[in-house]
Amino acid sequence: MIIDGHAHVGSAQYLQIDMDLAGLLAVADEVGFDRIFVTDLTALFYDMREGNDRFGRLLAGHEDRVLGYVTIPTHRFGVAAADEIRRCVERYGMRGVKMYSHPQSPITETSSTPALEAAAELGLPVLGHFTPDECDVLMQRVPEAMIVMAHMAGQPYALGNWHLAVEVAARHPNLYLDTATSQIDNGMLEYAVEHVGAEKVLFGTDMPLLDPWVQQAKVTGAAIPAEAKQLILGGNVARLLRL
Repeated sequence: MIIDGHAHVGSAQYLQIDMDLAGLLAVADEVGFDRIFVTDLTALFYDMREGNDRFGRLLAGHEDRVLGYVTIPTHRFGVAAADEIRRCVERYGMRGVKMYSHPQSPITETSSTPALEAAAELGLPVLGHFTPDECDVLMQRVPEAMIVMAHMAGQPYALGNWHLAVEVAARHPNLYLDTATSQIDNGMLEYAVEHVGAEKVLFGTDMPLLDPWVQQAKVTGAAIPAEAKQLILGGNVARLLRL
């Protein structure tokens, strides 16, 4: 089973992307993904409640293919963010949390704690553009949370320092690395598997922003055992979500 753990639906003008769920599923069919784990861009960039409700309604009838993230645009909602997570799990059966952050509103602020604790209580992975240093702080604060470091630090806020991402992930049992990144450094995935194990690396594409064929090829073409590829491409998400 192949599960894309990092995809988006909706419109984001400044990113110049616009993708509805039918289009996303069509791409998933073409590239051979069995399931996709999706964030709604309306909730991420415009209005949390409206976007989560919109996406929750879209999920109905697609439960066999689509897994939903509760999207939290800012941790500064505090307890309200935790309440939104519980509401979307109860009403729509969402299976994870996507939480946005920015260096000007760092995720290490204590206002992020209620959402992280709610996700941990419900057994939901939390995906975010967190830097390795931020993840180190969060895992010490809420060690029972399952945190997925989006892009394995291959993003501007983390300066692309995937070596540090791997180092920090090795310290924390519940910190996972996401493969979705435009970086294609030689040995990146092999290094991660060697130092943290394939069990802690999760496949993602960031589609429609990034090319899903290229993202998949980074895993299938890596010099790692076939069993490791199977875990990364879907086995790990299936295990974490008890699919």
